[in-house]
Amino acid sequence: MIDNFDPRSRYRIMVCVTPQKSCERLIKAGHDRAKEMKGEFSVAYVNKDDDLHKHLEEHAILLELFNKAQSLGGSVSILSGKKVYETLAEFAKDNKVNEIIVGKSLRSAFDNQQVINPLRKCVENNNIHVNVID
Repeated sequence: MIDNFDPRSRYRIMVCVTPQKSCERLIKAGHDRAKEMKGEFSVAYVNKDDDLHKHLEEHAILLELFNKAQSLGGSVSILSGKKVYETLAEFAKDNKVNEIIVGKSLRSAFDNQQVINPLRKCVENNNIHVNVID
């Protein structure tokens, strides 16, 4: 288990990002929510096997997102797994996350079926709320 949070923290938020500049809004939402709840937030990115050959531009965007999160007091986790929703759910359960923040993309119907809805199903019995940000 990767413990990315202070063990004394009572409210833990996981912000899920992809290599898109628009994910900055998710990091801001995670930061604001953590501040509101007097908790912590961590940014998580899932590196699938086929992600190893991303364009340099996408790696640069991820680095910017990670730097933004850290500048706001968050931590960063790069996870590895074939199924994004399973990898995120496992991390959330292992780290006793209370809330997961994900973003709705232009391909929202696809994302809902492939990631968001399965993620919700995986964490619903652990009282983890999935918050979808437009």
